[in-house]
Amino acid sequence: MIVVVLAAGCAQRMGRQKLLLPIDGEPMIARVIDATSAWTTVLVASTDLATVLRDAPVRIVRNDAPERGMTHSLRLANETISDDEAIAIVLGDLPDLTQAAIARAIAAYDETIDVVVPRNAKRFAHPIVFGPRARARIAALPDGDTLRGLRDDPTLRRREIEVALHDAPADIDTPADYAARANTLAEFPSRETPRARPGHGKAVCQVDLLGDMGKQRHADPD
Repeated sequence: MIVVVLAAGCAQRMGRQKLLLPIDGEPMIARVIDATSAWTTVLVASTDLATVLRDAPVRIVRNDAPERGMTHSLRLANETISDDEAIAIVLGDLPDLTQAAIARAIAAYDETIDVVVPRNAKRFAHPIVFGPRARARIAALPDGDTLRGLRDDPTLRRREIEVALHDAPADIDTPADYAARANTLAEFPSRETPRARPGHGKAVCQVDLLGDMGKQRHADPD
C-alpha cells in the first residue's frame, strides 16, 4: 500500500499557500506527513512547495500545472507507482487526519474490491483507497478538483466503512475554516489572492509561499 498526498492545489479560496500555515504550532502539511509516516508516501506538490519539503520523509512528485486540478496531481503520482499496488489518497489540507484513521481504511482493503470509502453518516472521509483495477482508470480522468467520478463508479467493487466523526475531519479551504481551526485570526495576515497571468486565462498560484511558517519549519527550538 502506498499513501498518496495531494498537495499541489492553488489554494485560491485561501488566498495564500495554506499548507504552511500553522496548526497547533506546526505547518499544516507537516501534520499530514506525520500521519502518513507509517507507509511509503508519495506527495504531489507544486514546484515551490516541493523545494520547501525537499528534506521531508516522502517521495515528492512535482506538479508544474497545479491549475489543472486534483485529478492531474493524482495522474502524476499514479504514473510513478507500480501497477499492482493499491493506493490510499490523502489531501494535504487535512491536518486533523490521524494515522489510526488511515490505518482503518487501509485495513478494509483486500483484493476482492476496488475502492474503499470511509464515511460518517452522509459525510465522505479520507483516505479513499483505490486498488489496481480502479487505478487503471486514473489516466483517463478529466482535469478537475474531484475524484467523485472514480470513487462512485458503479462498475467498480466498492466497500464503504463507517467511521466516527473525529475520523472524518473537514479540510481547510478558506480563511474562515482556518480561523475556526486555529481559533485565531492573528496567525492569518492578509495576502494577495491568486491572479491570472495576462494572456493565460488561468488562475495560477501567485501566493506568498513561505511566510513565517517556512522560516519556522527550519528554525531551532527556543
